[in-house]
Amino acid sequence: MKPILVVFILFFSGSMLQAQVENSTSLRIDAKNNEETNKFSLSKGLNTSNSEKDLNLFTSLRDSLGFNRTQRPFSMNEDNGLLDPEAEATPRWFKKDADIAGKGEMDQYFGDFKSNSQFIHLVYRDHGQQDGDVVRIFINGDIIKSGAFLTNAHQRIKINMVKGLNKIDILALNEGESSPNTAEFHLYDDQGIMITANQWNLLTGGKASMIVRKD
Repeated sequence: MKPILVVFILFFSGSMLQAQVENSTSLRIDAKNNEETNKFSLSKGLNTSNSEKDLNLFTSLRDSLGFNRTQRPFSMNEDNGLLDPEAEATPRWFKKDADIAGKGEMDQYFGDFKSNSQFIHLVYRDHGQQDGDVVRIFINGDIIKSGAFLTNAHQRIKINMVKGLNKIDILALNEGESSPNTAEFHLYDDQGIMITANQWNLLTGGKASMIVRKD
């Protein structure tokens, strides 16, 4: 009886062990299949998200660059935001010439001055638009410069002083391309000290005059 019972127990144990092995193998296969299925689904989801991001990025770039918008041609007559409203349309020296145009005088007298210098320097230049003004310079009626062409650069002429009155006359020979004949001048003694300074605005034939007295 006992040998039959032992055989029966062994047979039953073997059947149970085989059933566990089969169940274990089945579960591993299912887990592997599920894992592969999940991986496939996850990958598909990520690809879809990337595609949506790429599409949104392209849409943003398209809108920022102004694609499919009506472009107006550039016009020099319109204010496209490039014009500076504070910029001067006319150069200042042209405005200055325009202000004095037609206001020239036949003669200007700049006054009497005193100096005991051995000589004086007359420094002059066209302070407006350089337009071809020409003058003639006299001292006590004598010509010391027959034709001085005025430029924007300073020019200098030395005038020897005599005792008594030293009258300087500047005669406008023309009015250049822009009326009147204009210039600024400075008068210095032999020590470089300025005696006077002013501007002339002369019509053709007009004179700018001043007197320097020497004791």
